[in-house]
Amino acid sequence: MDLWDELLSLAESDPAFRFLMDGQAVVIEDYLAIRPGAQDRLDRAVTSGAIAVGPWYTLPDEFLVTGETLVRNLERGIAVADAHGGAMRAGYLPDTFGHAAQMPQIYRQFGFRHAVVWRGVPSTIDRLAFIWEGPDGSRVLTAYMASSYSQGVDLPLDGPDLAARMRVALEALAPYRPGTDVLLMNGNDHVHPQQRLSRAVREAMDHLDGIQLRLSRLEDYLARLDDGGWPVWQGELRSSARANILMGTLSVRVPDKQQYFLAGQTLERYAEPLVAIAGLDASGLLHEAWTMMLYNAAHDTACGSGIDAVAEESQVRTRSALQLAQAVRDRAISRLVSGTPRGSEPTLAWNPSPFSRAGLVEITLPVAPEGAQDLGPAPSPAVQIFRFPSAELARVLSSLDEQRLVAAVQRVGFERRGPLVVVSVDVYSSGPEIDLDPARQQAATLAADPSVERFELRVTNLPLRRALISTVEVAGCGIGTVRTEPPATPARAGSTTLENGRLRCRVETDGTLSVDDLETGVSYKGLHRLVDEGDAGDEYNFSPVEAGALVDQPEGPASVRVIENGPLRATLEIDLRYSIPSELTGDRRRRAPVAVRMPVTVRVSLAAASPQLDFEVRLENLARDHRLRAHIPLPFTPTHSDADTAFHVTRRPVQPPRHEPGAPEWELPTFPMRSFVDASDGVRGAALITQGLHEYEVLAGPPSVLALTLLRAVGWLSRDDLAYRTGHAGPALKTPGAQVLGQQQFHYSVRFHDGGWEAANLWRVAESTILPMLVLPPGTVPDPDRSIELEPDSLQMTALIPREGGYDLRLLNASTSSSDGIVHIRPHPRSVSWVSLAGEHKQRLAGEEGAYRVGLKAWEIATLRVQR
Repeated sequence: MDLWDELLSLAESDPAFRFLMDGQAVVIEDYLAIRPGAQDRLDRAVTSGAIAVGPWYTLPDEFLVTGETLVRNLERGIAVADAHGGAMRAGYLPDTFGHAAQMPQIYRQFGFRHAVVWRGVPSTIDRLAFIWEGPDGSRVLTAYMASSYSQGVDLPLDGPDLAARMRVALEALAPYRPGTDVLLMNGNDHVHPQQRLSRAVREAMDHLDGIQLRLSRLEDYLARLDDGGWPVWQGELRSSARANILMGTLSVRVPDKQQYFLAGQTLERYAEPLVAIAGLDASGLLHEAWTMMLYNAAHDTACGSGIDAVAEESQVRTRSALQLAQAVRDRAISRLVSGTPRGSEPTLAWNPSPFSRAGLVEITLPVAPEGAQDLGPAPSPAVQIFRFPSAELARVLSSLDEQRLVAAVQRVGFERRGPLVVVSVDVYSSGPEIDLDPARQQAATLAADPSVERFELRVTNLPLRRALISTVEVAGCGIGTVRTEPPATPARAGSTTLENGRLRCRVETDGTLSVDDLETGVSYKGLHRLVDEGDAGDEYNFSPVEAGALVDQPEGPASVRVIENGPLRATLEIDLRYSIPSELTGDRRRRAPVAVRMPVTVRVSLAAASPQLDFEVRLENLARDHRLRAHIPLPFTPTHSDADTAFHVTRRPVQPPRHEPGAPEWELPTFPMRSFVDASDGVRGAALITQGLHEYEVLAGPPSVLALTLLRAVGWLSRDDLAYRTGHAGPALKTPGAQVLGQQQFHYSVRFHDGGWEAANLWRVAESTILPMLVLPPGTVPDPDRSIELEPDSLQMTALIPREGGYDLRLLNASTSSSDGIVHIRPHPRSVSWVSLAGEHKQRLAGEEGAYRVGLKAWEIATLRVQR
């Protein structure tokens, strides 16, 4: 607020004043919430170009959010900035901890010709600009801030001294061959403008031997960059050669990242698609949910690299976004499923994916149906009793209605006991319910009887069973029924084994798994070894301690028991007890000799006919200053990994830690993924599919190991005594909340396959794993023939966004090859048009019987605007 007050005064008093609001627009809303009367002044300053805002709403991290979140962030930022005088049209993300490969395409689809970066640029780029090319061939001319975005901070405010400083700055940038125009950024994080700078600039001109010096807008500098002769870089930017990438932020404050992942999945892939399909108006609720998600997309917030108070507030926002998304999802479902159930309707399931698929769903019913896998009784509370005088009939009816908020009413009975009327209500925790109007009328009649003095309301929760049922093939984004036929080859559990005809898995005494792929003959030994090591780092970077401090064996043999014995799914529960050092020693060079227990429970499941193991890991973290990873040893030697990122699957080489001479940070091969990473030698492969776990590493062998970080527990925002980084990366503040003490839970899967990730169709496999079918309440479906299906398998849906009169269908050709895609839409829409990410019309598509052909380049993003 104080900064904005100062900026507006300077914009009005100094015609030469220029200020860049760090590429964000959310600060406009923040300020006007406190100073609503300042809007006209703010709009004039933005319109005049004195203050540049946008194009982002918040400056996001590019790897810990979805590609769709990046799109919505730009969409919202441009809209907010344009409403107040105009958005800067340049991809300004200098401080982001690395840059995703698809940013050039995103920028170009929003009409940007330029980007601006600092971190992540490799040493092979030896100019102050380069051509950045995305996987689809999109290019943006990118300004490189070689000396950071603060190389012109705190300038002298008298002419001669400022001129001398300019000569030093030009000399420092000379190796990058800047050309006729040189950019210096007069600022830094949390720094207010220098009020006398414009006068100092005028005075310095007399001492610069003809060099012109002026305060400028960033867009003015970018417009003067010519398009020829610059080096070309393809793909992501994650080099530590000249600036810290701070890769440890991928795994700090993991519980917050898991919750944010869940909120994003619920909003993007359940709430919005269901609203679009049902034709429900939920724009206000969705806008509010996205506001919370975009606040938490800001890079330091998404990364968890802040003080505990910031993390605590972001947790509240994520919970708010999740609750809103769930509420919208449920409203859309009630719009899709209507009518009064009679108790005989089949169980329905909605498929969130744009391709036909079967799957397992958990349902809760009074009796597990024949052929289903009984999972045991559902928890149900005891009988509840409420007493009211007859004059308070409204309270009786209100209590009856309140039951419907948490349960389904099955029966209401009335019994006269002299002056007492006992109202017995039977409820299930879910399922069809009766019409309550007759019960209300009977209660009103009894209350009018003078001999009735009081009511007793007795609410009984009827016993329910949890059951696992397999669905038939359900059309893409469609609704189908479940079936109860047992599988041809069931999944079975022995005392320490799982088998389903495709995989055989055995739990060893140390808790690791031996897995045989029965189709390929490949065996995996020592699978899922938990490895704990000391971490003397901070929220930004992992820092190892002395060798020999690893703990990779439990205390005593594993305890194993059968939880589920098929036929649809078999599950073993493995109890392990580890003894790990409680913290670091005072000098932070070793792990303390005092140990604490870390109990771990691993549930490993195998579904019928599946080549995939699903893990649920629960543990209690009582230790500080450590990193815990799950190791997946590989019986082959991969040369690279393939991990999903924003609108892309990014290939990275298997390599040891690297350090370029003079670089401030070692380049660790701990890489980001969104939801899956694959390691393959082209013949055999193993993939990790995760939910809110974003850091992996492929350790060179023998044997090669795919390592997944489960948590990193650290107690400092920044330190200057790390093994892999020189100096501080932020304020030296304690962050005890980042030690993530207490109960933790993780969900992930290991998929075994032939060939590489594309041949194994891993994008769709991962989607089917992390986006389970949604069980709908019993009822009737007004229009069951609703579906969206994409072919071939490389064509993916990344978003289904409700719009007035229809929806936007966001597509990605997730392939290294071009594709002639076909989009099948039912019911047939009135029109389908291809638009850019910014909504700009490209062409209208001709359809035949609801089928629309879309020719896409490798990794091209396409948005189809569908009118009902």
